[in-house]
Amino acid sequence: MAVEDRDAFDLALVATALVLSAASAVGVSNPVSAVGAAVAGVTSVNPIAYLVVLGVLGVLFTAYAVWYVPNQGAR
Repeated sequence: MAVEDRDAFDLALVATALVLSAASAVGVSNPVSAVGAAVAGVTSVNPIAYLVVLGVLGVLFTAYAVWYVPNQGAR
């Protein structure tokens, strides 16, 4: 029971940290410019990089589905 309480506390801390970091990144004065900068950063990445990252994630997911998940059912 103590571990579950600690997990909930840790999740609350992480959520608070994310909210505070997002609030400081966006700022109250001009949130549109911060969002525009984030969108510009994402769209400036080469499409080949997206394909490579998605390919690696696909291989990792397939390995997870083929090796790890069937072993969990056998236990």
